[in-house]
This record gives sequence, C-alpha cells and structure tokens, in this order.
Amino acid sequence: MQYSLFIVLAPIAAAIVIGVLVYARYVNPTPYRTSLTWLLVATAGWLIFNTLELADPTPEGTLFWAKVTYLFIPFAPVTWFGLALLFTEETRWSDPRRFFLICIPALITIALVWTNDLHHLLWTDNHFTAVEGMLALGVDHGPWFWAQVGYAYLLTLIGSILILRKSYYSFSIYRWQSIWLGAGALVPVLFNMIYAFNLFPAFRKDYTPIGFALACLFISVGILRYHLFDLRPVAREIVIDSLSDPMITLDMRGRVVDINPAALALVGAPAESVIGKPGREVFQIWEAHFVRFHEQFDLRDQVELDVQGKPFTFDLSITPLYDHQKNLTGRLFILHDITARLQIEADLRRYNIELEQSNQELNAFAHTVAHDLRTPLASVIMYSSLMKSLPVKMQREELADFLAAIDKNGRRMNNIIDELLLLSRINHMDSILLQPLEMLDLVAEALDRLGFYAQEHQAQISSPEYFPTAIGYGPWVVEVWMNYISNALKYGGSPPRVELGADKSDGRRVRYWVRDHGSGIPLDRQKTLFTEFSRLDQVQVEGHGLGLSIVRRIVEKLGGQVGVESTLGHGSQFWFSLPAVMDEESTEQPASRDGETGFPAATAENSLESVGL
Repeated sequence: MQYSLFIVLAPIAAAIVIGVLVYARYVNPTPYRTSLTWLLVATAGWLIFNTLELADPTPEGTLFWAKVTYLFIPFAPVTWFGLALLFTEETRWSDPRRFFLICIPALITIALVWTNDLHHLLWTDNHFTAVEGMLALGVDHGPWFWAQVGYAYLLTLIGSILILRKSYYSFSIYRWQSIWLGAGALVPVLFNMIYAFNLFPAFRKDYTPIGFALACLFISVGILRYHLFDLRPVAREIVIDSLSDPMITLDMRGRVVDINPAALALVGAPAESVIGKPGREVFQIWEAHFVRFHEQFDLRDQVELDVQGKPFTFDLSITPLYDHQKNLTGRLFILHDITARLQIEADLRRYNIELEQSNQELNAFAHTVAHDLRTPLASVIMYSSLMKSLPVKMQREELADFLAAIDKNGRRMNNIIDELLLLSRINHMDSILLQPLEMLDLVAEALDRLGFYAQEHQAQISSPEYFPTAIGYGPWVVEVWMNYISNALKYGGSPPRVELGADKSDGRRVRYWVRDHGSGIPLDRQKTLFTEFSRLDQVQVEGHGLGLSIVRRIVEKLGGQVGVESTLGHGSQFWFSLPAVMDEESTEQPASRDGETGFPAATAENSLESVGL
C-alpha cells in the first residue's frame, strides 16, 4: 500500500513543486528566485526519478534510477540552507566562493554513489523486493550515508535557527513568514527520520521527497498569504548600525551591552574596548551628565557635549528596556544632534529682529526723506511760479536771487538723491577690497568738494599735516569725512570753527574725528543719532539726517565703529574708527557683510552699538 500511495502522491507532489516554481519565478518574481529555483528543482528531480525507480521492472533499471536520484537528494538540504542564508541576509556564507565549501559534502555523495561498488561507503548491500506490482530497492546503509544524513539535518537545523532568530523580534507578519518557512524545512526532516532510523518497521518507503513537496506547499502558503520573499524583515542590527544618531544600551548594572558606530565615533573608541565596560568609565569625559542621568530610565532632555574640542547640542532620549516577561533589563540612550537646527533657529530669530528693526528704520527713513525733499522742492516750485507770474521785465538782481534760490534748493535735493544712491550701493555691495588709505588725500578731496559750502558759511577749518594710516575703502571714507564736516559747518556756530584730527590709542585702531564749537547735542539724542533717520535739530536748523545712518553703515562695513561726544554749550566731536595698519606691508582683504573683518573691536568711550544692515 505504501508504494502504491507513493506512486499516486509523487506526481501530485511534483505538480505542486513545479507550480510553486513557476509562480515564484515568473508570476511573482522574488529576489531569491535563483536559490528557490534550485531548491524546487532538487525536490522535483528527487520526486521524478524516485518514481521512475519504483516504476522500472528490472533490478538494473531500478538501481540506475536510484543512483540518478542521488544527483538531487544531497542538494535538497544544501539549497534550502542557501535560501535561508539569503532570506536572513547572512552575506558572509552566501558568498559563492564560501558557499561552494558547503556544497562539497553533496558533491562527495554523488561521486560515492556512482562508485559504491568499489568502497561500499554509501550502501554496504542492496536487494530487490517485488511489492504491490513494483520492484522496491532495499539497501543496508554504509557510514557515508549516515554522515550525509547528519550533514543534511545540520544544514536544515542551522537554517531554521537563522530564520527564527532573525524574525523573532519582528512584526507579526514576519513571524508568520518564519513559521511557514521553518515548518517547510522541518517536515522533510521528520519524514527522513522515519525512514533512516526505521521508526515504523512496517513503513519502509522513503517519503522524504513527499516531505519536501509539502515544504514547497508551505512556502507557497507563505508567498500567497504572508507575501513571503516580497516582504522581509530588515535586519535590526543593520538599521541600528546605519543610523546617524548615537545609540548606547546599558544593562541594569550600568555596563555597555550594545553601541552603534555613530556612538563609537562620538567616544572615539573601538567596540571591543567599550562593550562590557561600565558606562561611567566609557563616558568619563561627560562625567557630569552621566551622574545627572544615572538613575533616569525614561527621559527627554537637551545636553551640551564637547566632542573633539567643539561644542554640540544633543536631544537626549532615555528609554527603558524590558524582556518578554516585562522585567526591566536596561536603558537605551539615543542622542540626536540638534546643533545645526538650534543655530538655524537662532539665525531666524536674529533675522526676524533685524527685519523688524529694518522695517522700523524704513518707516523713519521714508518719513525723513519725504520731509527733507519737501522743503527744497517747495522752494523751487515757489520761485519758479513767481518767475512765471511776474512781468517779463524783472530786475536783474531780483532774477539772480530767484535763480540762486532755485539752484541752492536743487543742489540740496541732488545731495539727498546722491546719498540715497550711495546707501543703496552700500547695502547691496557684498564685498570690497580693503587697503591702506592715504587719509590726507581723502580729507583734501572732501574739503575740496565742500569748498563752496565752507566759503558760504565763512568757516574756519583746521587740519593736521599727518593722519595715521588705516585700512578701508577710499571712496566710502571720503563720504564719511564729507558728512561729518558738512554737519560741523551747519551746526558749528556762526561762523563755524571746525577742527579735524586723529589718534591711535590702542595700537590696533585709528580714531578720526571732526570737532565743532556749536551748541552741542543733548545726551538722549546722542544715543539715537546714528540709528534713526533724523536730523540734528528738526526745528531750528535746516538739513537732513540721512547722512549719519549712511556713515554708520559705511564704517561698520569696513570693520569700524562710529560715535559722538558732545556737551551742551561746548560743541560736539563726531568720530569714526578703522583698523590700523599693523606693519608697512599693504594688506588687501574683502569686507564682510556684517561689518567684521577680523580686526579687534574698538573700545572707545560713548561708541554706539552696531545695528546690522
């Protein structure tokens, strides 16, 4: 009965194997189709030729098909093991050169079966029995047979352990994948043990290939129901090792039991010198933080750590770890570097503050410019209207006065426009070349351009024969001198007395100044003079305050500072400082956008705080 049943089941089993092969290889291709194909081919070959062995009526034919069957028998467990290696991503032994070593016992078995008459290592004897209308081959097993069986069991067992270990902590669907795949491996082992160890004496037929067919059936269930080979658990250690966040696991005694490469880079030590060591010893450079979190098992906090001499800020997460019985076994530390994020947030806050200041400044700027342009423009319109309304024959002197007034107010408006254009160029100029300045020449140029204005005010201007050399940009520094000198001419008394000078107090900066002998500026106005678009005196004296804001922007771009010192009734002294030339060699370098050039900041009294562009 057992032989007849085998003849019936074998074709069905072969059909199942071939069906799984076609589905896994062509209908729903898997990344493991090559390894799975070899397993299915080995099983199908075993089934087909074992059937031919029973069906052949001659002893010679039966023995021949039995030997042909051994071309597939030893490779069934080998191909199963290869599939398990690929499924669990054990790349070390799935490498073709190393996997060939695993195949060597199977190749030896094939060689021994065809030369068995010479050594009888596989069969010590064989006999034929006519049962149920068929010729059954019976053999007495030799030593290599048992070696081959043991090797097959070993491969099957190791492969099953690998699969179960890999998926043990995975999601439910991955566990079911492992159950079906593991069951598929154990069923043929069970069938083979019944045959090899004669567990049922009345049952002498080897149903192991039927067991492999059932294994293929289990694999097909895994493919259809649980997407076996389509979905696979990603190796947890690969995920953890690839994370950029440092991760450290401590046991209940505070020893390091696991650590990923990112954390090893953080502590600057190899894994073998860290695993098993007390955490306090491993992280002794951050002893204060370790003591702080020594008793914490569930925490979220920020910590600042010094890593290789640089400060970093981390988001620290401490999570308790439990075993399957819900017993606390240790803690998981995860550090997420938020240094860059905090810097971006700080930059955004600073930009928002600067934007708000710029908006406030822009409102004052628009008000000031509109006011300062309105007065001279109204004068131009008034005088031109008078010239149109008066008789054609005007007195020459009267006409000259009208034209002079129009010219004067036109020049005032032109100066305002020029300053607006200069301010625009300063704000949009990212870098300039700084070099030593011939300050006497720049002062002379400024005085020459203000010559008509100084003559009009009958001003007395005194200037030294020598100015210390500083680093700057000539065209912009001329504008600073012109602004300071023109303000001194306006507010320096009647007639104005203006003094120019410079001093080099700390050796690192040169401070240039313009002193007048006017009425002076109240202290509360001094603090806002350079940060608002306002005039020195909006009631008593004509003029506009746009220039002082331009001066501040220019000097800060050049790496210097501006300031004013004034006493009511005793005049004012406006000053600006620039980096001094430290040696005789010419130095050129780009000016930064925020006014920093690498030179030390001035510490002059009454200097005003910088306001970013």
